[in-house]
Amino acid sequence: PDGVEQTGFRRNWWLGLSMLHVLFVREHNAICDMLAVRYPHFSDQRLFDTARLINAAVMAKIHTVEWTTAVLANKTLNAAMNANWYGFLTNALRAKSARRTLAEINVADPVAGGLVGNSADNHGVPYSLTREFLSVYRLHSLLPDQISLYAIGQSKQPLKTWGLAELRQAAAHRVTDSLSMSDLFYSFGLQNAGQLVLNNFPETLQNLSIPGAGFYDLGAVDVLRDRERGVPRYNQFRRLMGPRPLTSIEQLSDDPEAVKALKHVYESIEDVDLLVGNLAESRRPTGFGFGETLFEVFILNASRRLQADRFFTDSYREDVYTAEGLTWIDDV
Repeated sequence: PDGVEQTGFRRNWWLGLSMLHVLFVREHNAICDMLAVRYPHFSDQRLFDTARLINAAVMAKIHTVEWTTAVLANKTLNAAMNANWYGFLTNALRAKSARRTLAEINVADPVAGGLVGNSADNHGVPYSLTREFLSVYRLHSLLPDQISLYAIGQSKQPLKTWGLAELRQAAAHRVTDSLSMSDLFYSFGLQNAGQLVLNNFPETLQNLSIPGAGFYDLGAVDVLRDRERGVPRYNQFRRLMGPRPLTSIEQLSDDPEAVKALKHVYESIEDVDLLVGNLAESRRPTGFGFGETLFEVFILNASRRLQADRFFTDSYREDVYTAEGLTWIDDV
């Protein structure tokens, strides 16, 4: 009734979320259709649950071997993330089109044989998304303030350029009513993300309206959350995580103007907030959309969230997913 899809979380809705929900609901239904043909004896509940498992694995695979390798467009990282999913041997010995998550001869080693389909391992600690991960995985700067929408195949002249604020809440529904999903996905495929650097936080998110919560500056909130929850500042965070701490603000950025601005706000490198330090890091590996401090936490969680989940490890089997389900995931 209010123009926003009925989902579990809808307080901060926007066009991008609408598109993802529609895409993976349709993917789920397509998987159900495939399973219903092959297994006509499956109940509706079993069809739903099995398709949900397959769909979730599709999302995890996309995140592992496609999304991550786009944000961190580095040859070594690409090989490592594919090894996470398939295993180093499959990744090295088979062409991309011929790779299968479960090899004919399983190699139990998580590096050589991959995390998916091997044994679950919590490394002695119950799995959770850690506070460190929540503090560094703040990627709001990827969102641009302006998004151009095109008719599919027509990349020279947009149908219209929208402000991000115009694509939120019920306004998203008006856009999806007027443009096809193919046009929208084509448009988002042409849209460059914002850089994860200083002075690039979307203005829309600095004056963000949330139903029932008024307006607030999400950039300020991100910093305050860390301070309130006792997350160490940038340099101490590095000490505790393993990378060498810096000795001065000048070591943080190669940009003289950025250094000047940081020194105006902070007395020393020890005072720099974690989020600010992460965005300021200018010495990054080739192709990396973010720096090493964020990456230290990211790479641990990217592996752990697969290795700790029984549905990606011990239960990643034909009798759970079905043979057709495993093939569906491989063929994405």
